[in-house]
Amino acid sequence: MSRRTRWAAALVGAFAVVLAAAAVTAPRWVGAGFDPRQLFRGAAPAGTETVSVLGDSHSGWPGSWFRQSVGDGGVPGAQLGTLASYPGWTSVALLTRVPEATRRGGTVLVQAGTNDMLLAGSSPARAADDVERLVGAVGERGVRPILVSVPPSATQGPQVLQLNTLLHGWADERGIGWLDVTSTVMVPDGTWRAGLSDDGIHANAAGGSLMAKAVMAELPALLRG
Repeated sequence: MSRRTRWAAALVGAFAVVLAAAAVTAPRWVGAGFDPRQLFRGAAPAGTETVSVLGDSHSGWPGSWFRQSVGDGGVPGAQLGTLASYPGWTSVALLTRVPEATRRGGTVLVQAGTNDMLLAGSSPARAADDVERLVGAVGERGVRPILVSVPPSATQGPQVLQLNTLLHGWADERGIGWLDVTSTVMVPDGTWRAGLSDDGIHANAAGGSLMAKAVMAELPALLRG
């Protein structure tokens, strides 16, 4: 091995160590002074953007907002990527699926938090922290995250409102796109509009259709941003 080759190998190894240390000590990619928009500027392929989703059952069931919008080719400029949706999973559990969701690059829509509060008993503040960490893990892989609002809940309406307020504010502060699929199906107390959910947790066919229309209206501009 030549001296130049040995030097290059050593440099690559040192860089890998630095990255590994950063992942342990600072899992979020939104450190002081960092503008995430700089990372993704110009990264999208000309004309189209691969759009994947990372989330729970809200995005994965056959009539979901994602399947009826990006999945059905209803978003101009969006090419279907990976569907990484896992029913019942919390945002912490979904960290293990980040490599799957980001493997095709482009943009990943991140929607999580329902199961953090409903199943894990997290407060809205704790759930927000964990969802933010999930978004950060996507960004650390050089893929643009867009944060998707948490759907209504028949039993945790006020908590959903608080969680969405926290997440929306966090995303705005960091220049991360915010995709609101909630307002169109929710009443002011954070519960579902009548007739849009059969179990009080998930959208039914009518609810999923309305949420998909919100995606088709909002996502093209977010992809251009």
